[in-house]
Amino acid sequence: MVYYLIGAPHKSNEQTAWLETEKHVLTSGISRQAKGRILQTEIGKFKLGNLDHLMFINDSLLKQESVVESLLKKIERQYLDVTEKVSYDFIIELKEGPQSIENFLFQFKWNDQTFPRASALSELVKAISSRATHVETDLRQKSTSYQELKNQSQQVARKEGNLMVRDLVDVLKEPIVKPRDFIYSDYLTTLVAIVPKTQIQEWLACYEFLCENVVPQSARQFQIEDKDNLTIWRVVIVRQSFDKDHDIEVADKGDDDKGKKQRQTPVEEFIQKARDKLRITVKEFEYKSQESKEREKLRLDLKSKSDHMNTTLKQACEKAFSDLYITYMHLKVLRLVVDIAMRFGAAEPNIQCILKPDQGKEKKVQQSLLKLFADPSQVGLYGTKEELEDTEDFFPFVYVPINIP
Repeated sequence: MVYYLIGAPHKSNEQTAWLETEKHVLTSGISRQAKGRILQTEIGKFKLGNLDHLMFINDSLLKQESVVESLLKKIERQYLDVTEKVSYDFIIELKEGPQSIENFLFQFKWNDQTFPRASALSELVKAISSRATHVETDLRQKSTSYQELKNQSQQVARKEGNLMVRDLVDVLKEPIVKPRDFIYSDYLTTLVAIVPKTQIQEWLACYEFLCENVVPQSARQFQIEDKDNLTIWRVVIVRQSFDKDHDIEVADKGDDDKGKKQRQTPVEEFIQKARDKLRITVKEFEYKSQESKEREKLRLDLKSKSDHMNTTLKQACEKAFSDLYITYMHLKVLRLVVDIAMRFGAAEPNIQCILKPDQGKEKKVQQSLLKLFADPSQVGLYGTKEELEDTEDFFPFVYVPINIP
């Protein structure tokens, strides 16, 4: 969907010029090819200045236009991300009430309270830039807060999958386990083993002999269902080694450390031998009876805050898009006014209008405009930058496209 702002000189009155536009541009034969309306810009109310000043302002507007369009697209992406929608038709909020973008464009009226035409053009450009910056800053702050909440929620979210990947705090909780199932003291500690069902017999036959610090008959299975046929066990280990000379070599820690020996704790020894000899994963785990409840409470709290922030950010996106789109249209109209003044002079009679080509009729509308406003002997000089193999479009009229939405 694209709209054109068109400005061109005429030799009759504005109404006659518009009737000619309706006849030759909005229709082709008996079929419609575009929708359009006169724009009431009142060029005489702008403080335009000389040609050099107009050229400077035009360059400034082009730069600002790029910034505003990029920001509008960013707001749209943010909104679609928050709402998980594929597309959305934004509404423009005005004092008169909400309007669709198309109605807003076709009923556009310059807002002298926000952008007073009596101000210097440089002040109008500054006002446009200021509003864009304000919208971007406000939205960035809300977006950052929302992302921080999402990150916190992800950090404490339940991990889906089998017992190998799930957080043990979410697995080993009451009533599945009791505090007495876990023993922690200066001399004893409890480890957790993830054992495939096919290896249970091997595990029971071997775990006591993986290291001398295993408390005999301390293995106990917790009744937890697992989709990959894994089971979960606890085993109690004596923390201190009975052999004071029990140590192992450190593997490749640099030339200075090669050959040195480092004492391996019974816990480390049991974990390593379970992995190497039985291919069973053993994890250190400290059971805290309230940790699961506290984590669930934190999840619910973060979800509530995240949902609230989601709604806040959604509303902020809607307001930001509306406010910025109003600014965007004023920028486009100002570009139209400045370009008309540069090319034809503000004192010359001219017509300004907005057109919306029907889908697939954009090229026909451009050709109709050329026939209406170009000298027949010079039609070949005009066209889009692609057609002319140039860096800019060149038409016998001022052409300012609106590409958003």
